[in-house]
Amino acid sequence: MSEKEGQTEKLIYDFNTANCCEVQLPNEEWYRVTPREFRSSSRPRRILKKQEYEEYIGPIYYYGTNQKVKDNQIYKIGLLFINEIDTRNSSTNKKYGRI
Repeated sequence: MSEKEGQTEKLIYDFNTANCCEVQLPNEEWYRVTPREFRSSSRPRRILKKQEYEEYIGPIYYYGTNQKVKDNQIYKIGLLFINEIDTRNSSTNKKYGRI
């Protein structure tokens, strides 16, 4: 019998995930991102509501967790990860040795 591995906790979203979520990148252009990346970005964020953009000022969470980032811990611009390890690229399949 196999056991669950990885993220089993349901993520909290403080906004409607059906709306268009955008993040401003260093070149000052806005890019559409997934709600998971949106909630973990320390860059300026906005949401499209009823054909009008609204600046989003809400909590920032570490990527893939429900742990909020404290204001004094935001020293890096971009996606915030626990222990600064990008968990998106670190998945491995132990059985077959894939990365």
